Amino acid sequence: MKNEYDLKKLKKKPVKRKPDPDANKTMISLRLHGADLADLKREADRLGIPYQTLLSSIVHRYVNGELIDKEEAKKIAG
Repeated sequence: MKNEYDLKKLKKKPVKRKPDPDANKTMISLRLHGADLADLKREADRLGIPYQTLLSSIVHRYVNGELIDKEEAKKIAG
């Protein structure tokens, strides 16, 4: 083992930060079932929007309580 090491060549490791709730957009990594992604892309194509935009919209509506379960909707509709 060396008695001394040249630490000038070391690179700083990036600091992992918590997502900023005030940030406009935050990049994430997500694993989806292939069939679900294919369906999502097909629906996005039908709507004429990028699939990431559709997914972001779905998540946004869910967290704001704007999405409801189909069965729940049937109960409400009577």
